[in-house]
Amino acid sequence: MSVGIVTDDASNIPRDLTKELDIEVVEYPVWFPDEDINIETPEEIYKQMREKEMTAKTSAPPPVRFKRAYQKQLAKYDHVLVILLYKEFSGTYDSAENAWDRLDDTSRNRVTLFDSTLASVAEGLVVLKAHELTKTDMGPADIVSNLEEFKLSVKLFAFIEDLKWLIKGGRLREPWAGPALALQKAGVRPAIGIANGQVKMTGLKVTGKDYIKAMLKELSRLSRKKPLTAAVAHAGLPQESLMRLKQGIKGMDVELLFTAQLTPLIGSHTGPGTIMVAYNY
Repeated sequence: MSVGIVTDDASNIPRDLTKELDIEVVEYPVWFPDEDINIETPEEIYKQMREKEMTAKTSAPPPVRFKRAYQKQLAKYDHVLVILLYKEFSGTYDSAENAWDRLDDTSRNRVTLFDSTLASVAEGLVVLKAHELTKTDMGPADIVSNLEEFKLSVKLFAFIEDLKWLIKGGRLREPWAGPALALQKAGVRPAIGIANGQVKMTGLKVTGKDYIKAMLKELSRLSRKKPLTAAVAHAGLPQESLMRLKQGIKGMDVELLFTAQLTPLIGSHTGPGTIMVAYNY
C-alpha cells in the first residue's frame, strides 16, 4: 500500500525538500494588522518586524486548505498520513479534523491524522521519519505505531534573540517582563525545550551576547554523547550568523538534515533572530 504525506507549515521543512519528497504542505495565513504589506516569504516577515517594530499575526489554516491537500495526495496514494502540530498549540489539528469530516466515507477511511505533540523542526523530523517509513513495506497502522515511539526520542532547544517580542505579543507580562529583560542584558537567556510533550521554557542559560556561540556549545556537548541527526530553524538570522552556525556544526558529529526559516506561527511571537534546533540520537 502506497502512503502519501500531508503536513502543516509549522514543520518547517524547506519547500525544495518537500517537493522532492512529494510531501504536501498546508500553509498558515500570515498578516500584519492595519498594514497593506505583500508577504511573500518568512524572511520578509522578519524583515518587516525588525523595521516596523510590530508583530505579525497568524491563524490556523482553514479546513479548505487541508481538504485540498488530502485530495491531491489521495489522487496519487492508497492512503494519506497527516502529521500535525501539537493540538494544544493552536487550532491546526481541529481544522485538519474538520477537513477530514468533510470527505466522503471512502476517502475518510484512507486518511489518518497524527498529532506529533511537537512543533517546528521537531515536528519536521517526525515528518521526515514518516517519509522514510513509507518507503518500507509497512502499512499505515505500523507507520503510526513506529512514529508514536520515534517522536518521544526527538528533542528541541532554542534561544530567543530579544525578549521584547514576547512582551509585545503579550506572552511575557509583568511582574516577570522587567526581571527577564534585566537578565537578558546580563547575558542570561531562557532556554526553550520540550518537556512532558510540550514546548516551553526549560531553564536559564548564561549565553552572554553571543548566543550563536552558546548554541554551538550546547550542540557540541550533546553530540559528544553519540552522533546526532538534527535540523535548524531560524527567524531571519543575518547571513553572517547563519554561516557561523553552519560552519560550527560541520565540525561536530552531527548530520544536519536541513536549515530553514522558522515558521511565522512561532517566530511572530518569539521574534527575529530566534534559533531552534531539533535532534535525535
